[in-house]
Amino acid sequence: IRESSFPNIYLCLEKADSEKQVLEYRQGKEKRMASMVYLVGAGPGDPGLVTVKGLELIKKADCIIYDRLSSPELLGYAGMDCERIYVGKADRHHTLPQEQINELLVEKAKEYHCVVRLKGGDVFVFGRGGEEGLYLREHGISYTVVPGVTSAIAGPAYAGIPVTHRGVATSFRVITGHQKNGEDLSEPDFTTMSDSKETLIFLMGLSRVRQIVDGLMQAGRSRQTPAAVISHATTEAQEICEGTLENLADRVEEAKLTSPALIIVGDVVALRRQLHFFEEKPLWGKHYLVAKIGPKPSRLAAMLRAKGAYTSECMTGEIVGVPAVYTAQELAHVDVLLFTSANGVDYFMKNVFASGLDARALFHTRCAVIGQKTAEKLREYGICADFMPEHSNSTNLAQELKEYLDQEFRGDPFKRAVIWYPTAKNAKDNLVDTLLSFCDCGRLNVYENVPCPMEVPVDKDVYDAIFFTCASSAERMLGSLKPQERETLASVTDIYSIGPKCSAALGELGVSPVIEAAVNTYEGLVDCVLRKE
Repeated sequence: IRESSFPNIYLCLEKADSEKQVLEYRQGKEKRMASMVYLVGAGPGDPGLVTVKGLELIKKADCIIYDRLSSPELLGYAGMDCERIYVGKADRHHTLPQEQINELLVEKAKEYHCVVRLKGGDVFVFGRGGEEGLYLREHGISYTVVPGVTSAIAGPAYAGIPVTHRGVATSFRVITGHQKNGEDLSEPDFTTMSDSKETLIFLMGLSRVRQIVDGLMQAGRSRQTPAAVISHATTEAQEICEGTLENLADRVEEAKLTSPALIIVGDVVALRRQLHFFEEKPLWGKHYLVAKIGPKPSRLAAMLRAKGAYTSECMTGEIVGVPAVYTAQELAHVDVLLFTSANGVDYFMKNVFASGLDARALFHTRCAVIGQKTAEKLREYGICADFMPEHSNSTNLAQELKEYLDQEFRGDPFKRAVIWYPTAKNAKDNLVDTLLSFCDCGRLNVYENVPCPMEVPVDKDVYDAIFFTCASSAERMLGSLKPQERETLASVTDIYSIGPKCSAALGELGVSPVIEAAVNTYEGLVDCVLRKE
């Protein structure tokens, strides 16, 4: 390296021990210079209301600093190596004061390339995003704002209350119900809020409902003005207390609503009688526990929430790959690749790619799948399934696969098909044993379902049902309970199983009765619940 050509690197070399250290120095410097803090609005509570841009940033974030009002399901989309830091704030209880949150943002911006500050609702609607942006700017840190859906509008909407309506309300105003440093509610000028055509929305004012309604009535608002308090808006835990300015405070005290909550005042509240929709969902009011594998949000839980249920999730394990190398010659001798899970597809194809091969190495091989979701995952790699049984379980799979192979090789009565079965390292051999009776089946361990530390949130007084989608989740979650506890749980809580293997595991644990899905899919489980309810 000549000094005349690379003066900057030459100077660095005088301080470094090797070219590798120089490279690491430059890469580290570039990373620090390119770091960005994204102030992202997480929406009002329903994880489906986050913006597309916000979700993309969550997925690629190196560090997420999140608060109490951002949906916990959104964190499941973050990468495994993403650092997650909770800085939630509730009334009179702060995990970190705002000043320390500001300092933390600067600290992490110097450490990571992509830092996401995830804030409930919208960043600049009583979210103190402006303060954080100013602090970052003062310290030379680049930042970007990604707006979110504010609860001031989404909350009333999910309650069936439009904040404006022709002939009823021509404007709306958003007011904070929480004053700085615990000051009383003397700052808002209620005398400017007497217009009956204006909808008033107070955020963070649950503990001050009586002060707010008294101030409005003293300012001239009619005592009969419709008003409501919406707790946990847009989530399955949403509760609504309706009344008038005259009686709302008493009704809220009786209902014992909890924060976060918003107060909405105006004639538009009366429209809720015709426009409410959220509470009409078939599973509204039900609370379910869903056992899952891996940190990502459960698709089953999302499907249940779409039907109105309130869901909690318990992670019982995680999936890790088992690396392997295949040759084109080996794959050329395989007649059928058998996939019984999307994970089997993913990790087998990862090993194919790691072997320097791609889908072309499988051009002569038939692919069999256990069900539609596995077929869809295979299609993501540009491969269509050649065979799928009528019913998605291993018994039907083996029987129908034998019939399929008999048809495929009927011209060669001495042909014994060669099947590769990519599966979990700790999966049982029942299916393999059956397949060996009519073919040469090679089991490929391409991934492993490993247990993880967990707190079993099983409470017979909380959940209407518990859902198990695999035998390992049942064994890990319920296996940690005493037999008497499992028996008591099953007697007061519905236990749902996705299929025969899972039901058998539950039976071995002494859990009965078990409600098994007629169709062994997530969709089948949801249909099973809907029929029962």
